[in-house]
Amino acid sequence: MKITKVEAIPVRQKNDVQLNNDSAQDGIIIKVHTDEGIVGYGEVDSAPWVVKAIIESPSSHRICRGLGEMILGEDPFEIERIWEKMYVGSQFYGRRGVVVHAMSGIDIALWDIMGKALGLPIYKLLGGAQRGKVRAYASTLMPYSPQEASDETRKWVEQGYTAIKLGWGGFEQGNREIVELVKASREAAGPNTDLLFDLGFIPSDDHPIDAASRMALIQELEPYKPYWIEEPLFADDYDGYRKLAESTNIRIAGGENETTRYGFRQLIEQGGVDIVQPDVTRCGGLTEAKKIAQLAHAHHLTCVPHAWSSGIVIAASLHLITAIPNGSLLEYCVAETPIRQELLQSDIRVRDGYAQVSDKPGLGIEINEAALEKYRCDR
Repeated sequence: MKITKVEAIPVRQKNDVQLNNDSAQDGIIIKVHTDEGIVGYGEVDSAPWVVKAIIESPSSHRICRGLGEMILGEDPFEIERIWEKMYVGSQFYGRRGVVVHAMSGIDIALWDIMGKALGLPIYKLLGGAQRGKVRAYASTLMPYSPQEASDETRKWVEQGYTAIKLGWGGFEQGNREIVELVKASREAAGPNTDLLFDLGFIPSDDHPIDAASRMALIQELEPYKPYWIEEPLFADDYDGYRKLAESTNIRIAGGENETTRYGFRQLIEQGGVDIVQPDVTRCGGLTEAKKIAQLAHAHHLTCVPHAWSSGIVIAASLHLITAIPNGSLLEYCVAETPIRQELLQSDIRVRDGYAQVSDKPGLGIEINEAALEKYRCDR
């Protein structure tokens, strides 16, 4: 079997994209074709048109090549070799950031191809199931008022979720407002629901984003018993993350903006986070995400992949979590955008707060090709 074509298809909802932190408003779907008619699907949660350029660019020289051209004619089963070929062949302009994001989408598609060709789900290719089901947390944006925060939290409790994450959005306000939002969410959730808070790193008029300021804020949040505090500092502030993690008993989570095992080694060893959050559509795909999970496991850390976009990233993340010993939670994006709601014919379902991985070959998903064409934005 040989790779014959790589497509990078940007999609975008028809109404205006809002400048909030909902990355499910657009996206880019990767299709890898083979000479045996098997097509693998992947996704990249990044800047769609930049990813498209990286994949479709012609080669400039030996270590400055477009990813799509670079892998034509390759055997899609040779995933590790292809990953290294892309990484080395893009060294001149890559190594981190959006180039690795683009590699991630291709890598996921290759795993999908392998699973379809062998008639096996990806989690079995990754080593087999470590668990039969995975607890899912409803992941949503934090509203701006306590009443809205209460209503949003209660909505997902009533849907049967035992864990809910509220992030960004209203957390761009001042510390007093943030504490009131968290308080309202806890009161709505009750004592038996785990609440996760993604503070983000947007400074407000009355507080900077630094370790000292975040320590003071998290101390005020401790009475509301957050399950974790996510991404409270800029991704490069490893020293700040360590100070923060050492200052509180609340778990500190991060890593969605990291790429490769090299970046995660620095986050773990220097940043001292408690929860590692690789995004399979950014960190280097399933190939690299498994290595990152193994690195976290060697440090006795839990790995909970970030997964906010279409159902493709959720499916890929569920396969990974099912197969790793240190997985525990699935991020289940509940954003009500066309990209999130329409791109898959059959989505992963959460029942009684849990999701179960598909035993169908590959990713185990069906792409809604009509929706893909409907929201395609490069024609």
